[in-house]
Amino acid sequence: MKQHRHIENTAALLLMGTIALGGCSPKPASVAKEEGSPQGDTWESIKRLPDWSGVWVLYLEGGAKEASEDSFGTDNGRVPLTPKYADLRAAARASRAQNSLSNCLPAGTPGVLQHGFLHEYLFTPGRVTLLVEDGEVRRIYTDGRPHAGLDELHDSYMGDSIGHWEGNTLVVDTIGFPKGSLFQNYGLQATKTSHLVERIFRKDQDHIEIDSTLTDPEIFSRPYIYTRAYQRSELPLTEPKCAQNNRDNGETIDLTPPPEG
Repeated sequence: MKQHRHIENTAALLLMGTIALGGCSPKPASVAKEEGSPQGDTWESIKRLPDWSGVWVLYLEGGAKEASEDSFGTDNGRVPLTPKYADLRAAARASRAQNSLSNCLPAGTPGVLQHGFLHEYLFTPGRVTLLVEDGEVRRIYTDGRPHAGLDELHDSYMGDSIGHWEGNTLVVDTIGFPKGSLFQNYGLQATKTSHLVERIFRKDQDHIEIDSTLTDPEIFSRPYIYTRAYQRSELPLTEPKCAQNNRDNGETIDLTPPPEG
């Protein structure tokens, strides 16, 4: 009888201790990981992210005209270029310098989203992947990793992008895109110290907005802050087609040599 009471008392003490620690059993490992992980790091947390499915495109009222004027016409002082880069842009305009896309090279960061390319977002654990109509791919890592070293990115067009979620907004920090086009035209590129921060969110059912801050002490006299909006498109994302210096003839390329003289 004494042994039976001793067992009951021991069980009662263990139960009280468990309750004091906050529950009758530990949380499953998957739940514990879910609570300690960055948002979007698991398939379960992706279900709670905003729906960005579909295809998106920059449109006129969303900033397409302004994106073109920044390098093609006059920006009316919107782009705070240093004197050196203002002169470089003027010289590029005068010589009608080609951008990367004209030579079948990537536009890179941030220039690719200044064009009217169709693009879409794919959500997978720890990453948001941006697929662009011209074949460029941008990977935004949301698993909490730090930036890659700049020495690893010396030939990069897209750079190294890490992001995190603030509610329904994806905040993206990008460095290391020295071959990325700054604007839509004329081939002005970023430098190794260029830094881009974007806040991406779905403004409504049919529009995604990106608020951008671009800094580089060599290029800009102060942070260049701009907004672009992208509307939902009914068109599918197509395969890229690029032929350098071709004489376009519909879906074929005319390889006939030019006439002599």
